[in-house]
Amino acid sequence: MDTTSPPLLGSVLIFGGCGFLGHHIAKAALHSPDATSVAVVDIDTSKNRIPGIEYITGSIKSTSDVALAFKTTQPTVVFHIVSPDPFSTKKNAVFQAVNVDGTKLVIAAAQECETTKALIYTSSSSIIHDDRSDMIMATEDARVIFAPEQPEFYSHTKALAERLVLAANGDRVRTAAIRPAGLFGEGDMGTVTSVISNAREGKGRLQIGDNSNLFDWTYVENNAYAQLLTARALVRSYDAPLLSKNLRVDGEAFVITNDDPWNLWTFTRALAAAAGYPIAEKDVVAVPGRAMMTIAWVLEWAFWIFTAGRREPRLTRARVKYTTMVRTCDISKAKERLEYRPQIDMQEGIRRSAKWFLESHA
Repeated sequence: MDTTSPPLLGSVLIFGGCGFLGHHIAKAALHSPDATSVAVVDIDTSKNRIPGIEYITGSIKSTSDVALAFKTTQPTVVFHIVSPDPFSTKKNAVFQAVNVDGTKLVIAAAQECETTKALIYTSSSSIIHDDRSDMIMATEDARVIFAPEQPEFYSHTKALAERLVLAANGDRVRTAAIRPAGLFGEGDMGTVTSVISNAREGKGRLQIGDNSNLFDWTYVENNAYAQLLTARALVRSYDAPLLSKNLRVDGEAFVITNDDPWNLWTFTRALAAAAGYPIAEKDVVAVPGRAMMTIAWVLEWAFWIFTAGRREPRLTRARVKYTTMVRTCDISKAKERLEYRPQIDMQEGIRRSAKWFLESHA
């Protein structure tokens, strides 16, 4: 790197940097020679802490917390990773307050901060999916779906937030959006923890559907790598705007995957096997998707009645649908404009994920 040139990343600020994806972005930024400092804002800064990073406890829903974070760190690059878990809460007010209203606060603060050049928003590949039909090799050109056509309010609010961020792209701040697909890796309390825990409990034999549906997964460090590529491209465009619209990164969205779709249940069994809980094909119990939807419906109603809506069963209709659909994406745009290529393949990502689980869930 030319040491006479100013660093591209400079001062990095990450909203949601203690979460699953966020702390991997923080770690990648910390180890980047073009980052001068890394700071994280999170409502809970007690988890996933990394030495050498500044931690600021604050809420994206608070105007004063967001403003203080910008004032304290004077960031060049801002990553916005904050989002409620779509499976852990069904409260639409939470999705609206965090995904939409919180994003507005970050955009406004970024535009007011004189040092900020780039804002990267973590969106979702679900914003182009109607949650009913298969999504096959989808690209960023696919139509973004909003409510009422979009049945999932979470996806609706992610779509609104992405639109706000991309619309804010301009001379003051360059913006872009990353649409993750099927994230897994170290620190994953969702897919990795659920799959291996089920296998450990002897429940890994269950399969919903016939396992013919392909699914695009992304090892989390590959997504973090793509996020930093995007940040650097935005800073470059800030300093020297591109003339070719076909190569633009600012004002654009990018789907990121491992570029290697797997049959969904083949992936889950590979995770279980890597953790020491192999499941032979002859032992697999395949239950039709429609039957599981009925079971999930009964469980949801039972939990609603007996817990007054305070708890949800592990098996829900949303999860059943998620495991029986085709969800694949074409990442040609990220390859061309970001020069993104997965750095860690699926097998190595699975091995690392299983190793993390065994070490943290002894």
